Amino acid sequence: MTAGEEPPKYRLVPYEAEAAPRGTEAPGEPWALCADAEGLFGAPPPPSRRTYELLGCAPQGDLRKALPHARARRTAPLGTLRLESLDRTGERADSWTWCLEDVRVLGDRPRADDPSLVDITVEASESAENATESPRRPPLSPGYLLLGAEEEPWGTCRDLAHIRLGPEPAEAPIRLLGCSPGTRTWATASCCASTSTAARSRRPSRGR
Repeated sequence: MTAGEEPPKYRLVPYEAEAAPRGTEAPGEPWALCADAEGLFGAPPPPSRRTYELLGCAPQGDLRKALPHARARRTAPLGTLRLESLDRTGERADSWTWCLEDVRVLGDRPRADDPSLVDITVEASESAENATESPRRPPLSPGYLLLGAEEEPWGTCRDLAHIRLGPEPAEAPIRLLGCSPGTRTWATASCCASTSTAARSRRPSRGR
């Protein structure tokens, strides 16, 4: 670093998860020193909206009331929906709770195996407080108890399915500015350049 030059703000190191004790970091050999970075402290993206199916539902309360509106208008607001797992006896398993927020009902259809039940399609955002990516339930559980934000009873369902309608939104990129690559980074770049040059030299020319 020359006189008057500002020191780098960031050091780029690999994260060796397998070598790190639980809850700690194990930085390896530095890959580079960077003068600055763009996009590192950007605002988090808003929660993505996803489409779900509540399978084998016996709807009650506001959930049941939303169904005719969704059939007529193709959408109906519902609010927060809580799924609480049932144990094998059909009682609430209080430690198994999962939430969907800003729920909108999109439609429903009767079950072929049990016309008294319906499959309900909803659009919603997952709650940031969910401990897992999808709801969980104990072995031999018959499904979930459906509740509103204030624990209003909205019925039950056998299962919840996530319908993938397209690719997940990509995360915003991070740009590393003014980098001084470390030894390993230079070695990787040189290796890739040598491999690319060798491949071009072995490529047959057209017309020969």
